[in-house]
Amino acid sequence: MIVLKKHALLILLTFLLISCNAQHKIEAETPGIITHENNQAANKIPLPEHGFYSGFLDSQGVLWFASRGNGVFKLDQNTFTNFTTKDGLCDDNISCIAEDSKGNLWFGTPNGACRFDRTTFSHFDIPQSDTSSVWLDEVYPVVNPNQVMAVLEDQYGDLWFGTNGAGVYRYDGKTFQQYLSDVGMFYEDGQQHNIILSMAEDLNNDIWFSSLSHGGVSRFDGKEFTHYVNELSDDFVRVVFCDSKGKIWIGTHGNQNGGLDSFDGNTFTAFHKTNDGFSHNNVRWIYEDKSGQLWLGSGTTNLCLFDGKHFKSFEGKDGHTYDKILFVVDDQGGNIWFGSRNGLWKYDGTNVIEMTKN
Repeated sequence: MIVLKKHALLILLTFLLISCNAQHKIEAETPGIITHENNQAANKIPLPEHGFYSGFLDSQGVLWFASRGNGVFKLDQNTFTNFTTKDGLCDDNISCIAEDSKGNLWFGTPNGACRFDRTTFSHFDIPQSDTSSVWLDEVYPVVNPNQVMAVLEDQYGDLWFGTNGAGVYRYDGKTFQQYLSDVGMFYEDGQQHNIILSMAEDLNNDIWFSSLSHGGVSRFDGKEFTHYVNELSDDFVRVVFCDSKGKIWIGTHGNQNGGLDSFDGNTFTAFHKTNDGFSHNNVRWIYEDKSGQLWLGSGTTNLCLFDGKHFKSFEGKDGHTYDKILFVVDDQGGNIWFGSRNGLWKYDGTNVIEMTKN
């Protein structure tokens, strides 16, 4: 039996799973058009080498899909377009996608963020925190603590950048301020390496931050932070999500007695693995459909549905299940898309259509 120490497991899992002013600008060349055909058989996307990592529906009804090595893929009116560094994208390793109120797209990369005004890509540097150490270099030297893992614009227009080990930075248009770098457990080098994979703004405009460094979740009300650790079933948190009714949902890795937690403003409630679809306590993506049902993506087990009381494994019309799903998004037509390292699928409410080809 191989036993990994907690700190080594943390860094390994982060890598395997890996939501200032422009320093330079690169004009986008004509990107690679995957297909122009408007039919289901032909309009498929070649599966990237490492599959897909994240998905996003922008304000114009355009779908975007991130890969970890093959850039981003845009789906607009049945046409897939692939942007890579050859077309001006700042990096082909994309960890998150977001949009600001001006319609700019933001992509998280190992070297800060990349802004796309739909014409030009601009490299956007965040401060480079000195979180390197002999311990980190020896345990997993390829992990970059300054990689942007999540981007969010708040009600005031400030941008927040969650990082892979340096907490979060808020940018007000002029200066950066760092927060939450001192949250979570201390590792052998005496540093905390707080990883923030997810941020969400609730209906009161408070911002919630996850911590993949045993820091639970933190809530910012515009003036101060409140930290929730012991209230959770697991302090090793991957995703935080606010549903349409204002309830906060917290997806954990599943250490300790973890699972899916909810917070109604007063009380935390924990839901643990069951025999009816929620077969592992690992939750890394939460999506709410129009009926209020939650879709739970896990890097470990099957895509799961939760109606607030009961879990069930999602099945296609033929009874096929889909495991290790990393993201779920919808489109303007009401279709639900989900993807992983193994593919990309579209669910029209009846049929599941595979959208990739080898």
